[in-house]
Order: sequence, then structure tokens, then C-alpha cells
Amino acid sequence: MSQCIKIKTNKYSFRNSPPYPANKCKTIKKRGNDGKLYLSQPDKNGTYKWVNVNENVNINVNKNKTIKNNNKALQRLVTKYKVTKSGSNEAVADRLVRLRGHFITNKKDRKIIEQFLKKTTPSTKRWGFLPVKESNKQN
Repeated sequence: MSQCIKIKTNKYSFRNSPPYPANKCKTIKKRGNDGKLYLSQPDKNGTYKWVNVNENVNINVNKNKTIKNNNKALQRLVTKYKVTKSGSNEAVADRLVRLRGHFITNKKDRKIIEQFLKKTTPSTKRWGFLPVKESNKQN
């Protein structure tokens, strides 16, 4: 029987590859934390590691699925940056910018937050966040 069991520690939950040890899931395909498909393959030394199956696959098939994935991503950011998750998504995104804006340098994290911001505030200007709604109006 396989020992391919999901691990919920920080090491496995904040990386792109699946939250499973690759050595215990030999030659198995799993969906990663970033939504892409990974295959556990051995390297030249025989140690198994997660390899992205297809770099060009777009997971978000329709708009509703994209919104659900972004909601989950926002909740992951709440956990990652240790901010309370009460209120609407807009309020959570604003709270992330106000309290942890100076820490958020990852481009993917910034894009997720910017999707939920609706207006420019002093904190969004200070940390360089551009609300998606206003940036679309300018174009």
C-alpha cells in the first residue's frame, strides 16, 4: 500500500508542487498547490521529485472557476501573512495592503490582492498596489 498522504505543514502548503512527499508517491500524478499537474519522477540519483507535466496548460477554464481559485488564493494569503479573514474579499485585500503591504513583494501575491481592491487608498498608493477596477478605467 502506498504511503502517499497529504502533509499539512508549512513546508508543503506554501510551495507550488503538491503537498505530498515525492519519494512516497512514486510515478503518480498530483495537482499542485498552484493548480498545475505534477508527476513524481526520479532524478539521476534515484531521488523522486515533482516535475511539472505541462508548462502551457491553463487551469482556469471559465470565469466562475477563476473567481473560486482567486478566493482560495486570497485565503492562502491571509494565512501566509497572518491577517484576520473576516469581512468581504475587498476588506480582506485592503487589510492585507494596510497591515502587510511592505512585506508583499511576490508578483503573484500582489496580482491576487489587486484583483479584489476596488479603489485607491493611501496605503495602496504607498505600497504600489493598483486596483484592477481603476486601472481598467484608465485604459
